Amino acid sequence: MDAYTLRDILTKTVTDSGAGPDKIALTFDDRHISFAELDDRSDRLANGLLAAGFAKGDKVAVVMYNRPEWVELFFALAKIGGVIVPINYLLAASEMEYIFDDSEARWIAVEDTLADAVKPALERNPTRTVIEIGEHSGLGIAYENLVRTPAGSTAAFPEVRADDLFLLQYTSGTTGFPKGAMHTHSTVLWNSYHQIVDFDVAADDVYYVVPALCWAAGFHDLALATLWRGGQVVLGRSTGFDPGAFLAQVERHRVTKVLLVPTVLKRVLNHPDFDGHDTSSLRMVLSGGEPVPPSSLEGLKARLPHCDVLQVYGMSEFPTLMLFITGKDAQERTESTGKACSAATVRIVDESGQDVPAGTIGEIICRSPACMVGYYNKPDATAATLADGWLRTGDLAKHDEDGFVFMAGRAKDMIITGGLNVYPAEIERVLAAHPDIIEAAVVGKPDDTWGEVGVAQVVVRDGVQLDHHTVETYLRERLAGFKVPRMYHFTTEPLPRTTSGKVQKHRIST
Repeated sequence: MDAYTLRDILTKTVTDSGAGPDKIALTFDDRHISFAELDDRSDRLANGLLAAGFAKGDKVAVVMYNRPEWVELFFALAKIGGVIVPINYLLAASEMEYIFDDSEARWIAVEDTLADAVKPALERNPTRTVIEIGEHSGLGIAYENLVRTPAGSTAAFPEVRADDLFLLQYTSGTTGFPKGAMHTHSTVLWNSYHQIVDFDVAADDVYYVVPALCWAAGFHDLALATLWRGGQVVLGRSTGFDPGAFLAQVERHRVTKVLLVPTVLKRVLNHPDFDGHDTSSLRMVLSGGEPVPPSSLEGLKARLPHCDVLQVYGMSEFPTLMLFITGKDAQERTESTGKACSAATVRIVDESGQDVPAGTIGEIICRSPACMVGYYNKPDATAATLADGWLRTGDLAKHDEDGFVFMAGRAKDMIITGGLNVYPAEIERVLAAHPDIIEAAVVGKPDDTWGEVGVAQVVVRDGVQLDHHTVETYLRERLAGFKVPRMYHFTTEPLPRTTSGKVQKHRIST
């Protein structure tokens, strides 16, 4: 079925077992959009783009907050063979320009409030066509003018095949320059389809999108799978997350599933009016990006005993939900990220590519039809990452005798102190379990005696005072002495993070 592509997800016929054309597909603030309306507007947008000179294979860089136009553009490009390039709106203008150039984007779709960030790139390369979302300033083509293009016949759309390039999902670039992970219609479809199976996505599901859509998890963790199945997606705003407003939205829309990264999950659980909202509709809460503190898992389970709490692990190279753990397994192994999803084979190997025994740390490698096909215009990086048909994740982990995986951090984050390997993720997990610590990050610092020593950035609760001695004693009671950091910085400010929720460790002071 090479002709079945992402554009088919919106097609809801009267015989569809999940949803009819008139069912609500997308909700944003007080606006409800049916599958038929979303399909029609993306058709019109696709026609408008073609009339404006769009050609199959053109790349469109998207600089936009969460809003319905993001979803419309996604499907419009899927229908005419375009390639979408999500851009982190928090990037500096020079960082955006790097991705514009690296991706060879001919088009930039930009929200009016973010237009200033793209102007320097346009001054240096005025050949790009700009699509303005929101107020039209004359910088480019007004989005709504494109949508007002007569629909015409979709038979005039270019032929699109499952193996056509569709998405360049740029890595966070926490070190070095970001790379564009290439995804086809097929890899994106595989990434979504397994979620329907593994996470019991049903037509009556209401999935709330908390992350920004420019992050892979924003669109590709259950949101697309929910639309495919015929469920409803409630699109949250991508700035200024308010846990109280989130709880109100859960109650109002009867939200059934949501993804909350650990820091956001803590804020929701600590909200003073949590119990004042009806959250009984929630059936599943996913959390990942870093180890979830046991206190958060236990706190959510105590308040929502009917709700499944899953730890998940994935990456921009896909699958975005490569590992997951749920149910009884999660209660018995609160520090595990579980086992492979149904669309992936996962191994943990040593430097020679051999599987490591239980309890031994190695690198996670993955084989999946959802994995990227390479990095855009980066053959050397592609060859190093996709070796012998396996995606080398660069993430370290171990597994127990039953095959459950326990994360140990990034290979490049490893600290070697006195000749011994120390994995920051292990220390960060223990620190995060302290009742007065919100989050923590551990980095290495060169040391004349030990080679490297650990430095911990510790975020404490407001009004709490912790000192070096107290925290070090706490750690020594739970970890081997050589793993305990030698230096500590205490703050109430959150750790610096990318839009995808990863800690920017290069910004942690040592």
